[in-house]
Amino acid sequence: MVWLKSNWRWSALNLFAGCISAYVLSQGSTGWSNMDTFDSGLESGKWAIRFLLACLTMTPLNTYFGWKGGIKLRKSAGLWAFAFASLHVLLYVRDAKLEWLTFSMPLFLTLGLVGMSILSVLASTSNRWAMQRLGKNWKRLHRLVYILGIAVVTHSMLATMMSKKIFVRDPQAPNELKAYVAILSVLLVVRIPLVRQLLKQIPVLLKRRRKLVSPVAIPGDGVELWPKIHGRESSASLQPTFIIPNEISKYCESNHIGNPPQELNRISDSREAVRSTEIRPEREV
Repeated sequence: MVWLKSNWRWSALNLFAGCISAYVLSQGSTGWSNMDTFDSGLESGKWAIRFLLACLTMTPLNTYFGWKGGIKLRKSAGLWAFAFASLHVLLYVRDAKLEWLTFSMPLFLTLGLVGMSILSVLASTSNRWAMQRLGKNWKRLHRLVYILGIAVVTHSMLATMMSKKIFVRDPQAPNELKAYVAILSVLLVVRIPLVRQLLKQIPVLLKRRRKLVSPVAIPGDGVELWPKIHGRESSASLQPTFIIPNEISKYCESNHIGNPPQELNRISDSREAVRSTEIRPEREV
């Protein structure tokens, strides 16, 4: 149970991909004799692109949004993209019977083979042993995933334009491919070093702006813009707490004191008596 709680996203992804692969293999047909709208060969290729885009999305989610859980799902998404791409190629080879494998093959088939070759290399090196053996070259090798994404999406677009079978089986395929092109373009742009630095500065600038903006007082919200003042301003008294030295004689006469006390003389001779003069608020009635 502890392992399942910490790896439930990984388990959910693999369970979802396993159900999709079983559905693709069990439903539909690739032949022209059966005109079902579901084509297992076409659907397997589409799911290969979807999982590849999901794999490319995990790194930006971690970089810009701090979602570290996406890093654990990146490898699984890439391997499922390889699995669906392999199924797509096998189904196509079964129908075409290697008649397409010539030097004058269409461009979309060439791009498909290039993408499949790169995907096979990346899948075979997605393990710790390969990472230790390749060292720093492992990251350089896996940067081919960008070329892979461009090759696969271009392959799909050309195949859609040149194949009548796709239009018959899936009329909405061109619109779906446009969405894939847009997503891939965004994922490639955010990986440019200059764009990445600019995007990382946005949260910092927003934090600075929040600090500079002062709070606005809204009636009824109780927002305090000034420090608390104990007592009302109108209730402040201007009567001195201590006696001013110039009035010592008057004070003595009014209180029938012949000689002022020594403490009073000390206060009159000290500057602190003047500095310590304070405004004492009157009691509210």
